[in-house]
Amino acid sequence: MQETSIIASTAELRIDTKVSATSRISMLLYIALTLTMLVLAWLAQLSLWQYILIMTISVFAFGYITLSKPIVLHLTQPPLDQRIDRHWQLLLRMGRGDELWQAGLIDAHRYPLLIHFDFMVTSPYQRTLSITIFRDQVSTDDWRKLNILASILPSQSN
Repeated sequence: MQETSIIASTAELRIDTKVSATSRISMLLYIALTLTMLVLAWLAQLSLWQYILIMTISVFAFGYITLSKPIVLHLTQPPLDQRIDRHWQLLLRMGRGDELWQAGLIDAHRYPLLIHFDFMVTSPYQRTLSITIFRDQVSTDDWRKLNILASILPSQSN
């Protein structure tokens, strides 16, 4: 009986997190950044062509970032008997559809409203990938697990 409860409690520690594709917190941050830029441009008293140039560049930059950055839909940690920094599975929404990637966890940084992860993708091709998960994109229990992971990871890598 006790062995069953130990297995159940360790299974609860494994991260298998569904991530929402949208976040109100990130939207609020983007709106605050946009308003700050507009206020700064207004205070600079630019001419009309300069405003148009800034708006055109901003629209292209926002479009490029939106279309080229993968959106995380699911994070899966390797089994608990394996190293915590290897064999992560990431379900990502790309421009051409959803794809399952395998990666190694390099680093994690936690902040009050977000956790930032750095991965080294090993499949489908090798590259680094940085993702940010906001607090409102995951459940409360998954947020707690991600915070624990981010706080113990530096001690794991030393």
